[in-house]
Amino acid sequence: MKKTFMALFLLLATVAVFGQGIQYPAGAYMSFEEIKQKSPSVSVELEVERRTNGDIKMNGGNDYRLSKSDNSIPKKSLKKDYYGYSDGDSLYINCIHYKIQSWYTPVLSDGKFLVIKGGISMVPKIQKAQLNNQVQLGHMFGAVGGAIQGAKLAMLRFIYIIDKESNQITPVSSHLLKELLSSSTDLLGQYEAEKEHNDQEVFIKYLKLLNEQ
Repeated sequence: MKKTFMALFLLLATVAVFGQGIQYPAGAYMSFEEIKQKSPSVSVELEVERRTNGDIKMNGGNDYRLSKSDNSIPKKSLKKDYYGYSDGDSLYINCIHYKIQSWYTPVLSDGKFLVIKGGISMVPKIQKAQLNNQVQLGHMFGAVGGAIQGAKLAMLRFIYIIDKESNQITPVSSHLLKELLSSSTDLLGQYEAEKEHNDQEVFIKYLKLLNEQ
């Protein structure tokens, strides 16, 4: 009886672990609609490589690149045509379609919206607002003075949400997060009790809680 119970327990535990890890079927997603439907149209196995800080400082862009070992898929296509790629565990979003630099970043949370951490926006109005947010920049670099240029600019990372209905991307700020949390007085109260309202890990924490509702 004990052996049977233990076998059943291990089976259920294994199913739970794999069920939590694989959220999107493996393959390449060629449109946002495919991402919404969790239905990749291209069956392919790609290499996901974390880029070095030196590469990012020199060339800009986000933290992950995709490649095909036999070079059967052009780099240009991987960089511009794909909307996303799943290795069966994580979903990587192609940031170029959202004007937050090139290459890919993993989805941190999925629900009403996708939560990602990406480079600075290429949209002038949004970029200006991001660079003027001295409080949030201070959490990345400490005291901020003068213009942020070159390598430092390339390394900037911001939290964004992508609305699953409209496919609209929005940078997350303390003000926006409070608006999102206004529908849940408990979560809003917990957030307001946090010591660091502009910390990115705090943003991610509460965005995940919202997605779980």
